[in-house]
Amino acid sequence: MGKIVLSTGIISLAMFVFFSGMVKTASADVQKVRQRSEIDGKYKWKLDDIYRDTLAWQADYDIVKSRMGELENFKGKLGESSKTLYKCLSLKDSLNIILGRLYVYANMKSDEDTRVSEYQELGGKIGALNAQFGSVESFVGPEILAIPDDKLKKFLKSDRNLDVYQFYIENLIRSKAHILSPEEENILALSASATRGPGNIFGMLNNADIKFPSITDEKGQEIELTRERYGQLLQSTDRRVRLDASKAYNETYLKYFNTLGATLNASVNDDWFLAQARKYNTCLEHSLDDDNIPPAVFASLIEAVNANFAPLHKWASIRKRILGVDELHPYDLSVPLVPEAKKEIPYDKAVATLFEGLKPMGKDYLRDLKAGLNSGWIDVYETAGKRSGAYSWGSYSTHPYVLLNYVDNMENMFTLSHEMGHAMHSYYSKKTQPYINAYYSTFVAEVASTTNEAIMIKYLLEHTTDKKEKMYLLNYYIEQIIGTFYTQVMFSEFEMKIHEVIEQGGSLSAQSLRNMYREIYQKYWGPELVFDEWNDFGGLRVPHFYRSYYVFQYATSYSAAQAISRKIVEGDKNTLKNYHEFLTWGGNDYPVNQLMKIGVDMTTPGPVNDTIKVFSDLVDEMERLLNEG
Repeated sequence: MGKIVLSTGIISLAMFVFFSGMVKTASADVQKVRQRSEIDGKYKWKLDDIYRDTLAWQADYDIVKSRMGELENFKGKLGESSKTLYKCLSLKDSLNIILGRLYVYANMKSDEDTRVSEYQELGGKIGALNAQFGSVESFVGPEILAIPDDKLKKFLKSDRNLDVYQFYIENLIRSKAHILSPEEENILALSASATRGPGNIFGMLNNADIKFPSITDEKGQEIELTRERYGQLLQSTDRRVRLDASKAYNETYLKYFNTLGATLNASVNDDWFLAQARKYNTCLEHSLDDDNIPPAVFASLIEAVNANFAPLHKWASIRKRILGVDELHPYDLSVPLVPEAKKEIPYDKAVATLFEGLKPMGKDYLRDLKAGLNSGWIDVYETAGKRSGAYSWGSYSTHPYVLLNYVDNMENMFTLSHEMGHAMHSYYSKKTQPYINAYYSTFVAEVASTTNEAIMIKYLLEHTTDKKEKMYLLNYYIEQIIGTFYTQVMFSEFEMKIHEVIEQGGSLSAQSLRNMYREIYQKYWGPELVFDEWNDFGGLRVPHFYRSYYVFQYATSYSAAQAISRKIVEGDKNTLKNYHEFLTWGGNDYPVNQLMKIGVDMTTPGPVNDTIKVFSDLVDEMERLLNEG
């Protein structure tokens, strides 16, 4: 939730979704997804650390509902004194803390099994209360800005209680042109439930309603397709399995072709409505201004990648050559090129490897990481009805939580590393910062997660002497950069195009969305890639597109993480010290400034170009090893 949205927000969801993995289950003819009751308790998160039951949840709900009216007692009075201003902001924060706890619990309980109506209803109930709360508190920002600047500065200088609100107030002043009258802010707050509609509809369709068919695996066994299993099947060395999985998966979404097109169109129109309401020229300006990110950062990212597709096109040629295929298709892009070196990595082994790989992060970090892994932070395995993918979440008053759908492979080991990076960032930020500054920007959210991943892959490469294993790891590192960097830039360019259509007075159909996605995808992968008729549907099934201009920050964060991780692994103690401090900063400054403090300037193309160079070097090294025979 952005900073100029005057509710300081209850949602800080750092989510990174991998469509990965197949859980091995006991089965007769079809490998069924396990029920939650079949999972050992040590592999489940402890949501009773938040509320012991729904009755306890309801008690907090009643507190917020009964007390939020107290905020209205401050209406028209915020300029009277610094004491009055502090009391209002303090009350608002205390209620937001409870509201966040309510929201997180309801939604994570629903994520355990999205089919359970009780928790769907709790989620809807707290969503409605949050909208009401936003309406009640919507006067706060405009009223603060109505206070003369000299008087506000005097308040800040004379009252030490307001120190914690200094950045918040200064940011409000910076955003003054885009904050509306109290009446208009109230209307926008009331619109929150409606503007969240497209994303909620997509989420229910994607997580609860869609059912995929079964396909036959390499051994002739019938296997029920899921989102988590899809990624694993695309890594099959049997091309027939990859083709069947790709076709079955995408054609399932094609059944909802028009619905998904209309839902994404509605979401982009919502973005444009909110941008115009707040007097921005584009949706991009609106999204970036929350964190004072110059639009040039986004533009230079797209431009830098578009200026140098050569390494990615070269990789497509190498992949085609190694696979020995006449045509390279999208379902050929995930299969490991050295499959004989692939290893199963059970969850407990992944945890042990994590501790070894992250030793450069220092003893204190490892101590706190271990405590989190052993304290009910993580929900490990896929179960029937569970939300797909992976994320880290939590509220200000809870420890971090991590949702996984773990499968015994390297990809999921890195997902664990990634999400625990988020969790540790949240843990340190909330431990150090007051509520108003505890939530870090999305722009830096992926730095901690991808720094963990980068340190891990460097560790694994350094500790192998086997050529095949090294090639497998190089392949993985290359694919990691493709997934976290190139793919996110490609998604971002698609997102930019579809928003520009709406901003210029056009409309989006399911077919036009498919056409744009196909054109951009083809440009990135080059002439070696041949599209199947069902593969241009990808742009309609990506959850991140329901969070305006969210995905580009994976690529910028990844670029920053490459620079940071290199210095940490090299033993640069100053960088490690600054990085540990960065993890405690939360949102106490603009994210571009925070990165500058640890030596990464994202206002220049340098970090992006350096990442492209890393990718190019890895591709060249893989080619060299291949040519050795």
